[in-house]
Amino acid sequence: METCEISCNFTYPQKEILNGSSAEKLSILQLFTELDEAFGQYFDTGDPEVKTWFLVRQNTLAFLLCGAYILFVKVIGPAMMRNRRPLDLRKPMILFNLFLVAAYTISMITFFVNLPTLGFEKFCHGTAVRKGELAYTLARCCWFLYVLKYIEFLDTIFFILRKKENLVTNLHVVHHTIVPLAGWIMMRTERSGFQSIPVFLNGFVHILMYTYYGLAAVGPQMKKYLWWKKYLTMLQMVQFILIILFVAVIAPSSGCLIMKSSLWIDVICGITFLILFYNFYAQTFIKKGKSN
Repeated sequence: METCEISCNFTYPQKEILNGSSAEKLSILQLFTELDEAFGQYFDTGDPEVKTWFLVRQNTLAFLLCGAYILFVKVIGPAMMRNRRPLDLRKPMILFNLFLVAAYTISMITFFVNLPTLGFEKFCHGTAVRKGELAYTLARCCWFLYVLKYIEFLDTIFFILRKKENLVTNLHVVHHTIVPLAGWIMMRTERSGFQSIPVFLNGFVHILMYTYYGLAAVGPQMKKYLWWKKYLTMLQMVQFILIILFVAVIAPSSGCLIMKSSLWIDVICGITFLILFYNFYAQTFIKKGKSN
């Protein structure tokens, strides 16, 4: 009897603890499920075909990936490399930047060669995206550029693994975090192609930017050929001014089908990045120029 009583006294508390833990896990899972469904219902005005594509159909994956990116570059990565030697990643960086230059160039050529065939009406007001049709090819180009934004996380990861934390600026992290999320919202909500104009304007700048990074990765001997960094930064600021003007003046008067959420994203991102890039420009070129 004593053995039975002792056994019973230890069994029931363990069961209660297990039930409490299970209930907590169930509550967190339920909360995540409800949040996932809410995102899916709210961002659900885009083309039915596009919404089935990878990194578009998942309702919260984009946010989880961007959160994991911030966690790695701000906490996990620096802690992991604290007592380690910096890695020599010169060759991977050269190949990485070469890949991005080629990817952006091919996408933009494909888009603008085929765009005139689509016609302004379909481009402006949207058309169903079906396999084998021109709209599908153009939409795939936009999707590919969107996916590249996650691949570009490697930009920062290379800095961390090389122990170049000083290069991981607020501008760098904010840019790499916000752009994929903005892309996800637009892929999930837009039906017309009008919003692709700012996307491909940004793509043109990225061709020049990753060309610069690729040359810089070759080594110090390329420094004399990189005198145009200042003008690349100026071009990036001009880009955001043009995007703001586009969404504030051209887009409203065009009569094209554009979601208000996309316009707000363009304006907020344009102003935010313009401020951050100007601050970078002032610190890098104006302030250092006066110091020199």
